[in-house]
Amino acid sequence: MNRVIRLFVIVATGACFFTSCGPSLSDITISLIEQGRNDEALARMRRAVVLEPDEVEYHRLMGIALYNKKQYADAIKVFDKVLKMDDEDDQAAYYLAACYEANKDYNKAIQYYRLYNELTFFGEYRELVETRIKLLYRQQMELEAQRALQMEKQLDVAKIPTNTIAILYFENKGQKTELNPLQKGLAEMLITDLSKVKSLKVVERIRLQQLIEEMNLGETELVDQKTAPRLGKLLGAYRLVKGSYFELTDNKMNIDAFVAKTRTGELDVSTNITGNMQEFFRLEKELVFKIIKEMNIKITDEEREAILEVPTENFFAFLQYARGLDYEDRGMYTQAFEAYSRAAAADPNFIQAKTNASSAKKSEQLVGTTSSQSSNQQTQTQEGQNQSKEGTGITTKSSASGLGSPSLVPSSNPMNRPGGGNIGDRLNNLIGNINNNLNPGTGNQNQPPPAALPRKLPEPPSPPSR
Repeated sequence: MNRVIRLFVIVATGACFFTSCGPSLSDITISLIEQGRNDEALARMRRAVVLEPDEVEYHRLMGIALYNKKQYADAIKVFDKVLKMDDEDDQAAYYLAACYEANKDYNKAIQYYRLYNELTFFGEYRELVETRIKLLYRQQMELEAQRALQMEKQLDVAKIPTNTIAILYFENKGQKTELNPLQKGLAEMLITDLSKVKSLKVVERIRLQQLIEEMNLGETELVDQKTAPRLGKLLGAYRLVKGSYFELTDNKMNIDAFVAKTRTGELDVSTNITGNMQEFFRLEKELVFKIIKEMNIKITDEEREAILEVPTENFFAFLQYARGLDYEDRGMYTQAFEAYSRAAAADPNFIQAKTNASSAKKSEQLVGTTSSQSSNQQTQTQEGQNQSKEGTGITTKSSASGLGSPSLVPSSNPMNRPGGGNIGDRLNNLIGNINNNLNPGTGNQNQPPPAALPRKLPEPPSPPSR
């Protein structure tokens, strides 16, 4: 009898052991997805959710299989359901973003990438996701520029809100080519400051840049009087600010600015300021307040104080920062990083330069390294003094975003399940393997792009397990 009992215990224990150590349905499905056998994985999960409709993981795995099969609309429905079942499921948020990105619904993609970052505040992929958002935003602006051009005949200027304003790039009418970066830099500062006036709606510089690229405008067209009203119409701006600057002496400069109505071309404001180049930031603030006054806009003390804030008082640092903006527009992220880094080194308190340097570095990792020189620009930098010489400061065409839909080859560990390797290792592998996914950017390339085209973004990294 005792022998029978002992035998029973041994058999029972062995059965429990083998049962507990056997692969679960989730493990089997993960393995199938890793092997690219998404049809089999999908069939298993469809049966599983019927039997256990409240099991979140089964729905998530079904969504991933659909994503890998490029059935994005169906995958979106599944991941929406996962988020309703568990509103803190970061993986569902990530794959929703990737699905919308693949469908070129960049607004929704950005929304869910942001949600993913909120759910994984200390996540390993946070900076990469933030950089991806920035690249997607540029792509969204490109699509909107294309739509505006397609619908140009239907656009009614009379319906543009009267509080909208766009700042065009300034023209360098002087002889000092080292001041070319101010063409975008001055426009960027005016956009930043006028955006602090709550009663105004200011068009973002990225939107302007993408429209210029879609229209294939060169410097000549940008300063053409006939071009400005059309730009204003396409940007949805009631007023346009445009202007120029030139050096008076080695140390003094003059800035002219004009504000015109898009509909009539009638000038609202015509003003100019003169001063020392090293006091450029004071001159810019003076210009902003003149524009506001001439437009009869009342501002609060709080708005005035906000406008008076300066990102840096170092003229050389700002020139480098403005150069970084132009490089970034060209998709030349290596050079943008170097320019922003020089700005931050010249003024360690220049926070925006540091932020942009970090972003440019991540963009370089995601999109790829671009050439040290574009076909129409050569740069020489003298580090000792605030002298920097280059060609034009206006980018009229590039493939800055270099963005396509994600590669859909399953990653080696799509669910980040336990035992799948260190997250940092997988991230390093992702960056290291970018070179295997070379694809040109999606931008119109009628004019010469940088010598090395930006590369298509790789597949999004697998979200960390929760």
